[in-house]
This record gives sequence, C-alpha cells and structure tokens, in this order.
Amino acid sequence: MKDVTLRQMQYFVAVLDHGSVGAGAVACHVSQATVSAALSQLERTIGADLLVRGPARRAQPTQAGLVFAARARDILAAVDDATDAVDEARESLRGPLAVGCIHTASPRFLPGLVEAVTLAWPEVELTLLEATPWEIQERLATGRLDIGILYARQVRRTDLEQHHIANVELHALLPGDSPLAAEPAVSLRDLAALPVIMLDIPPTQELLLERIHAMGLDVTVRWRSSSPETIRSLVARGLGFGLVNAVPHRDVRSFEGLDVVYRPIREQVFENSAVALTAAARHRPRRVHAAIDVLRRVAAETDPRGW
Repeated sequence: MKDVTLRQMQYFVAVLDHGSVGAGAVACHVSQATVSAALSQLERTIGADLLVRGPARRAQPTQAGLVFAARARDILAAVDDATDAVDEARESLRGPLAVGCIHTASPRFLPGLVEAVTLAWPEVELTLLEATPWEIQERLATGRLDIGILYARQVRRTDLEQHHIANVELHALLPGDSPLAAEPAVSLRDLAALPVIMLDIPPTQELLLERIHAMGLDVTVRWRSSSPETIRSLVARGLGFGLVNAVPHRDVRSFEGLDVVYRPIREQVFENSAVALTAAARHRPRRVHAAIDVLRRVAAETDPRGW
C-alpha cells in the first residue's frame, strides 16, 4: 500500500480550493514550505504530477490531479463523518461547511443559516459563496461546495441531488403608484405592454422569456442589471416592471426610499421551487443534513404569504 497520508490529501485539496500553494497553506494554518514539501512527497509516492504551477503561482490540477482530488474528497468526508458519529452522543456538529447561493436568493436564505449555525454549532466552520447557478453547480460537482442553493429550473447537471426547500411564486415588481398595485395579483397580459427590467444573471432572463413566449406574448426588455437593488430602484422610478421569485418584506422600499410593491403573477406556467443541491455520489456529513433542515425552516419564516 502506498504511504499517502490524510494530511497530504487535506493540503492538496486546500491548494485546489484556494488556487495556490500559499493560499492553501493559509487555509490550513501551516507554512507554505510545509504544504510544498507534503505535495512533493505525495507526487513522488503516487508517481504522477498532480499540479501544474501557472502564472502568478496559480496552481491548476492535472488530469491525474482531478481524479485523485475526487477520491481524496470522499476519503476526507468519510473521516469527517466518522468524527460526526462520535459527536452524535453529545449532539454537537463540527467541521467545514461550504455553502453557495445564487445572488437573488441569498438575502432570503443565508442570514438565517449563518445565525443558526453560529449560535447552535460554533465548531462548524461555515464559508459562503454568492455566485451564478453555473458556478455553484460546477463547484458542487468538484467538491468545492457542500450545498448549493438555487431554483429548480436553473439546475442543469444530472450528478447533483435536489433537496426541496420551498415552493416559490413568480411576482411582478411594480412602482408603488402603478394602477396594477391595487390588484391582489396581476396577469402578464396586463404587463406585456410595459417595458421589463431583467436580471442580467444567466439563465434568469432566458428562462423567463422562454415561458413568456410560450404563452404567445412578447415583452420589451428595456433595461438589464445584475443587481436586484438596482432593478428595484429603476422600477420605483417608474421605468418598467421586474419579475422576481425572492420577495422581500412588504415594508421594503427602493434605495432612495421610493415605494414598490410585489404582486403574484396569475398565470400558472411559472411554478418553481428553491432547492438545496448536493453531490449525488458524495457522502453527506451530518452537518450538511442539519444545514438543509435549517434552510427549510428559514424558508418557512420568510414565506412572503406570511409577511
């Protein structure tokens, strides 16, 4: 049996996750020389180059490195689970937990998750990432995230497992003085003549326009922004309407203090749900299951029907 240690695996995975030997050493709280020596010994033991050192000391995995990293992550996760099994007797959770979330859903889900983990499980090392749906799914598949939060219609990979968090309802974001603001719900047919302000984070616009066109409707995309806050401010000034799944508290206003309202879309072709994604083939530590339970509770507490 080749003499490969868990510490070498830990250092190697840290270098991949943080992009360089130096950054990986900082994450592991050891010197860069310690990590470099461990990786050199690991490559000699395996008999293959695992890393390619690129410009600015960036480290990229070779094909052999990608294969080794996938197995190393599984082994490290299994060791974590063995530790969790011992901790079950005292009902504590510990260890790293990396959570990624799409930008539009993060204000709803991440603050409650952070508070719950910080108060209940202080030994859990929680890290957060806000990113696009594509990046979150890629990081889950390569083991750099434990949980990804996005909408079910954004899921494209088949090697990820979906855990339902909450059903979501598409809403129109309208100026506070819009005639439609007095209605309990609005139809897209009533909105089609107005300019729409779209979220410029793929695939949001593409998915919505596909559904709108399937209804035989067309809309004019007048403005685009990657910032939900900017979209709210544009709408508040009467420059168009928005379409959103994440609905804030009814007292929210624009950045400038102008009134906006959120009204459900009547058409039933926009059903969607918020899901927590995990890698289907990878073992899930107990802290991952606990975090998903917290996300479901947070979803219930932030249901717009209960504001």
